[in-house]
Amino acid sequence: MTPPVTPPSETPSATPRRGPWRRFVDAALIGQEDATALGMCRAAIVLVFTLSVLSHLGAVGEYFSDESVIFGEYARQAFHSRWSLFFYIREPWAVRLVYAVGVLAHVCWMLGLFTRISSALAWLLWISMVGRNPLLYSMPDQWHTALAFVLMLLPTGRGFSLDARWRGLGGTVPVWCRRLIQLQLAALYVNAAFAKTGDTWRVTGEAIYYAAASPYNRHFEINHWLAALQPYGLRTVTFAVWWWEYLFGLFVLLNWIEEVVGLRWRSPLRALYLGFGVLMHVGIQLLLYVAWFSPLTLAAYLAFLRPDEATRLRAWVARRLARQRGAKLKG
Repeated sequence: MTPPVTPPSETPSATPRRGPWRRFVDAALIGQEDATALGMCRAAIVLVFTLSVLSHLGAVGEYFSDESVIFGEYARQAFHSRWSLFFYIREPWAVRLVYAVGVLAHVCWMLGLFTRISSALAWLLWISMVGRNPLLYSMPDQWHTALAFVLMLLPTGRGFSLDARWRGLGGTVPVWCRRLIQLQLAALYVNAAFAKTGDTWRVTGEAIYYAAASPYNRHFEINHWLAALQPYGLRTVTFAVWWWEYLFGLFVLLNWIEEVVGLRWRSPLRALYLGFGVLMHVGIQLLLYVAWFSPLTLAAYLAFLRPDEATRLRAWVARRLARQRGAKLKG
């Protein structure tokens, strides 16, 4: 007696075939990918968050407690449109304790330890600092706030983290997580380009000269050098920066298409476009006072690392560290 034949659709090895539309959506948004790239991006961005928060060390009481010039109920009335934990916790010792817990949360978030809890506590500290004393902050800190909120919601602890290594919480992440950080960068740059409506950006090309020469922005008084560079050098750079920001959204779209279609011909577009951004932000940091804006933005560039590239980078660093340890042991 011959056994019944199992239909192919019922065999354990059979997998449903996905149509081209489903494959496209998976590759673009909802498919899963290795979490290493997203974890590296988290570590770099939160490192800058941590340094930014630590820059207030030594003046925590004067900025955020009743030791401040604006204290008690007066602070809540002065900044009535804001919310802050420090409107309710006002004693200097208690504010310093909350600050210390927040700094510890930042370190844990950076290392990927208890990521969900530590990210929420770190975000709470930052929102409370900005709400209690918004006079300390400016547009670069709005970028910090937006990026911290987005990063807190993402499953960044699944890769390149102590949660994945010690607590067994590693795994894949949806593709849209990296896309969201890239989209946030595009929103930053494109909005900045649309905001640059004056003739110094679009007609005369003098915007960078005036920004670098302004005594409110500059680190150094080098106006004579800037004036010499303006006619051909700075003027060209001004137009290039404006167009680069204006087209950043298109660059992100082309980068997505390259990843979705599966092209691996190593287009120089990403290296050239992000390389220009690196040079621009290094120049901004050297010439102008922008607090942590440039380091934070450059850290967010790691969202453009593909998972396979992040894995190779991690393996390369591990090999180098192993060689150095071996050399020390032999020595």
